[in-house]
Amino acid sequence: MISRKLCTLWIILIPLSLAVGAFAQIPLAEYERALYSIPASNPGYILSTIELGMTQEDFPAETLLSLIDRLVSHPAPPFEKEAILLGLAHALEDGLPIESLINKAFEGLARGVPLQQIERGLSVRLILLAETRDLLYSKGIFNVPAGSPQTVATAIPMLRFNRLLIHVSETIGDFLEGGGSPFEGHVLYQEVYNRLTMLQGVTLLPEDVELVLERIEPSDLTQVALVAVS
Repeated sequence: MISRKLCTLWIILIPLSLAVGAFAQIPLAEYERALYSIPASNPGYILSTIELGMTQEDFPAETLLSLIDRLVSHPAPPFEKEAILLGLAHALEDGLPIESLINKAFEGLARGVPLQQIERGLSVRLILLAETRDLLYSKGIFNVPAGSPQTVATAIPMLRFNRLLIHVSETIGDFLEGGGSPFEGHVLYQEVYNRLTMLQGVTLLPEDVELVLERIEPSDLTQVALVAVS
């Protein structure tokens, strides 16, 4: 059991640490080159969202380019490859962090999952990110741009907010993928509690974890999960 927990922690931390370390700016032309190699039918839209994403503190520049290059060599039809990238583009357009989505795409590719199935899974994860963000907002937990003063305790810097968003939404997604029912709200809350407390002091600040856990309830998580599976 201990080794399994350590393995889970490693899986959680490594991709995110790689993404956090991949903020080096990459010329937009590099993404354009990769998109035309797919070839994407709507590269302009995808490129515009990538350019928007470059303004985000936690934009995973290198891992996104690596994913596009990986898709270029994939034998699936171009429209299936583009569908995955369009999902990421929609997330960027909505101001959502995409590193967890990219990690899920790489995971599926490594397991040989068909691209259409990967795309469906990413669609669910995208819904969970958006719904979890809305849940945090409804609980008075907001984000502020990097460098902006934190005028109230519940308005936290964007990078910290996105980490919370990723870990809460991923926990719900993993729970559902594992066969859990959205109506098992108390079980789902315990999963979120375990994940966040395991990471406090590691990648999450204890005060951020406390802020979330004291404000969300099992019924809130049930509602988020129901939207994703409906």
